[in-house]
Amino acid sequence: MYCTNCGRKLPEDGSPCVCRWQPAQPEQQTYTQPVQPQQNYGAPTQNFQMPPQYYAQPPVQYPVQRPITPVHGVLKSFFASPLFLITAILFSANLLFQIIASLFPQDPAYIVNQIYSNLPYEMQFIVSPGDLYSALSDAQSGTTVGTVISMLITGGLMAAAYWITYISAKSPSVPAAKTAGLTIMKVFSIISLVVMSLAEVLCVVLAVIFGVALAGNDYGYMDEMMSVLFVFLIAACIIGFVVLIFEIIYEAKVIKMLNSAKNAMLTGMVPNKASMFVAVICFISAAVSFFSVFGDAVLYGWIRIPLGLTSVALNVLYGLLVLQFNKMLKNAGMAR
Repeated sequence: MYCTNCGRKLPEDGSPCVCRWQPAQPEQQTYTQPVQPQQNYGAPTQNFQMPPQYYAQPPVQYPVQRPITPVHGVLKSFFASPLFLITAILFSANLLFQIIASLFPQDPAYIVNQIYSNLPYEMQFIVSPGDLYSALSDAQSGTTVGTVISMLITGGLMAAAYWITYISAKSPSVPAAKTAGLTIMKVFSIISLVVMSLAEVLCVVLAVIFGVALAGNDYGYMDEMMSVLFVFLIAACIIGFVVLIFEIIYEAKVIKMLNSAKNAMLTGMVPNKASMFVAVICFISAAVSFFSVFGDAVLYGWIRIPLGLTSVALNVLYGLLVLQFNKMLKNAGMAR
């Protein structure tokens, strides 16, 4: 038999096992160092899910929708009217005739003959026909290409302005006509005002210089003729200043009209009435252009006739557009 305590074989005489006689040994306490968690600085362990990150999204910028007012409807009807369409068509046709007339200039010899045939005999000695012919030939050869290019740029932009305004006003999907066309018209009105003012001032200065030169010379038997010519130049200077003033007022009022219409298309506010001064000047310009058509036809040939007639029609249409604009505002109860 064996001891159940230590596993030794028990003595045969029946005495207890020797382990009973040994004092109990104190239990040795073993200290186990706790396992430190290992920090893994590498890739995250599998099955580890990052918490959802919520980032602040930038606010969405929506285009500001301008309110549609009855003013937009009136302006849309005006720029989509048949009268405005006819104006756009005639302006495009007038631009085409200008380019054709520039590509086929009249023979300078014909122009010189026409000028000298209408001058008094005494005046024909002031300028030599050969000098005048050379000057006209040089001017035509040097300006033809530049004139066509400038017409294509300036006239093309103005024609585009008319068609952009008409198409946007005619489109049923657009609540208000676009202002890009009016902006182009305004820019060219400002440029035209500056250019015409400088041209008028230059012509007046040259006339004064020429007049002073004539007055300071002794022409003998032609003194009386030179005196008349000097008086004519002084009168031309005065007329030039008067025309310059009217041109400045006209262009200023046109710019004011375009600004008012553009602001009304952007804000929906009631625009100001169009200036009747502009309408009157347009009708006067149409009358002057009509009588000048025949003179241009004599000097430059029949190619100038359609150009002159479309210019007359355009001036008439400009005046009618002013009247129609004021009439539409009055009918809508917006005239002020």
